[in-house]
Amino acid sequence: MPRSGGRKPLFSEQYNRHLDEMRSLLHALDHRFDGENEGDVSVAMDIYETDRAVVLEFDLPGVLPDNISIMQRGMVVVIRADKLPDPPQERQRYLCLERHFGQMCRTVRLPDLTDPAQVRAEYRRGVLRIICPKGQERRIVIKE
Repeated sequence: MPRSGGRKPLFSEQYNRHLDEMRSLLHALDHRFDGENEGDVSVAMDIYETDRAVVLEFDLPGVLPDNISIMQRGMVVVIRADKLPDPPQERQRYLCLERHFGQMCRTVRLPDLTDPAQVRAEYRRGVLRIICPKGQERRIVIKE
């Protein structure tokens, strides 16, 4: 097995270069959906289907509804949330700090079977629910 001489493996440099190229291309295609910034934390998501809708659920505990932004453009939805830390009541020193505060972001493409004009959202007990009603198929008539 070849030695790296204390340097990072060559493929790491190539991987990072390709990753930067992909980010650049995605930004060039549609800079409005820059998606997740490097410092953003991705929001956990569940997707399930009912007879009438596809439902996306996002865990946003401790986030005020005013600090949640949902933007839809076509079949793409971008969810951004700011989780602000509670102001300390007195001088404190953390022994463990695992909860994240700050900007959270998630970009999701809606399933093709949904009707993008009917998408709605609700927020209850720390869970953001985006309901995407299923659209109806329609037959397109061919004119001669």
